[in-house]
Amino acid sequence: MSMNQTEYNILGCTIRVKSDEDKNNKALAAINLLRDEIDKVKEKNSSLKDSDLAVLSALNLASRCLDTEADYKDSVFALKSGIEDALQYVEKVSPGSMQSFS
Repeated sequence: MSMNQTEYNILGCTIRVKSDEDKNNKALAAINLLRDEIDKVKEKNSSLKDSDLAVLSALNLASRCLDTEADYKDSVFALKSGIEDALQYVEKVSPGSMQSFS
């Protein structure tokens, strides 16, 4: 292993990450998230093979990611709609709102 890398072990697989501080912190957070998910899946069914644990854990995390993405899109849409409504209200009640600006 080079001095510019950090090694992590997940279900017997060695993962090497360049030791750039930002990448290392993000990698460590992702690895801890995956390990936690693997532990949750393993609690429900301790007889699963490591490959099955890995796939089920990845699918669970991907599903949560998709849910979060959908929630984010809904929130952005609601925010945009609220801003448009507020702008229409401001234009309606503002003095000189009948004037056109170029």
